[in-house]
Amino acid sequence: MDIIKATMQLSNGVTMDFTKIITVGAAALAGFLLSALAGRWVIPALHKLHFGQMIREEGPSWHKKKQGTPTMGGVLFIGATLLAFLLAVAVCELFLPVKVLDATPLTLTRLFGGLLLALCCGAIGFADEYIKVVKKRNLGLTAGQKLFAQLLIALGYALSIYMARGTEVDVPFVGLVDFGIWFIPFCMFVVVAMANAVNLTDGIDGLCGTVTFVAILFFLIAAGIIGYFGAGLLAAAAAGGVAGFLVWNLHPARVFMGDTGS
Repeated sequence: MDIIKATMQLSNGVTMDFTKIITVGAAALAGFLLSALAGRWVIPALHKLHFGQMIREEGPSWHKKKQGTPTMGGVLFIGATLLAFLLAVAVCELFLPVKVLDATPLTLTRLFGGLLLALCCGAIGFADEYIKVVKKRNLGLTAGQKLFAQLLIALGYALSIYMARGTEVDVPFVGLVDFGIWFIPFCMFVVVAMANAVNLTDGIDGLCGTVTFVAILFFLIAAGIIGYFGAGLLAAAAAGGVAGFLVWNLHPARVFMGDTGS
């Protein structure tokens, strides 16, 4: 009987793992299709609204030819990622034996807190681009305004993680380190630094998209290793969404992700 039970448990475990793999793959495919197909309508709409890339005067002369290429293309993969992820969660909760919401409060805080953080950063970028295009100011939001908004959003995220999990951080090759109250400024620094680092890579055909795609793949691998199914779904949907965006962003770029996406 013990052998039979063990065999059944192993079989159920394999089935669950296979279901998770298929679901993650479906989320990636959905993100790709939604993003790639949306470009057929979104890019012409951006052209009509004159959401063209403004090129800095101090940039290289060869960069001037990109003037007028639609920007704000980040809406393609942001919308595709969000929709693909929510659809995957709904399918899991309604029809599949694998669940996303049946997780610890900490896991859910990390998952949906991270998603909300990304959307809020996208909102800052959207406001910045709107000012660039409508107000005809190439710099968009001032550095102080953008940094203040980023710090405010990062503070909210840091506090949510702080209250959900405490102040210990698993540092590679070191182990758990208790940051104490310094966890909050450390978390804020990481969020703001990473957001601005990605922003610097936008504007060259395919550069920001390919770098982001590779980075997301490692998030997907990490989620699989530590068993965070929900985070794996979100990473897969994001990877698919960025890949779909690259259909329109590889040389010659027909759209840039702009601050909305980067």
